[in-house]
Amino acid sequence: MTDTPPPKRRPPARELLTDTAARILATRYPGQVRAVVIERALQRMAAADQRRQRTAARRSST
Repeated sequence: MTDTPPPKRRPPARELLTDTAARILATRYPGQVRAVVIERALQRMAAADQRRQRTAARRSST
């Protein structure tokens, strides 16, 4: 028998969150941070970031 390394596991989604996002999720959804909750929060954060970038681009072009 050969020693085979254990299969690589995907990192938990929580590792991909910023400290601020994790704090918001823990405060808003204590004890039940599910994948769908994380996905919705990230979508909202991305939309807000996109709005900020558009606003900054408009201000710099005027």
